[in-house]
Amino acid sequence: MGTIGKTLFLSIFALICGCASVSEPKQPVPAQEQTVGILPAEISTTTPRGEFTWRGRNYSFEHMRDAIRAAKRSEGITSVVLLEDQKSTVKDILDLTLIAGAAGLPAFYRQGDKLVPIKIER
Repeated sequence: MGTIGKTLFLSIFALICGCASVSEPKQPVPAQEQTVGILPAEISTTTPRGEFTWRGRNYSFEHMRDAIRAAKRSEGITSVVLLEDQKSTVKDILDLTLIAGAAGLPAFYRQGDKLVPIKIER
């Protein structure tokens, strides 16, 4: 099973088991006051071809994961934020969490002026 197959399997498994959760903060906190670090990578939802958009470029899941890992080392990226979009799906949120986790970074979902931490629990 290839990397894409494994990722898709894990995403579907998490959905079926109900293991994925989006934790809401106890009180709404403006985005600028949350702890996302000094340099978050703000990523848009996938394109119709299943890609993520960051810094004006489109990336597949694997390339996005590699780009975030590299940016963490070279630029000091401190977190990954999925920008709010009506086209975002649960799979997008799970994929973003897997991308951030591969780089050892926290993942967030921007909703209006607040950031919601995303965690996958086992």
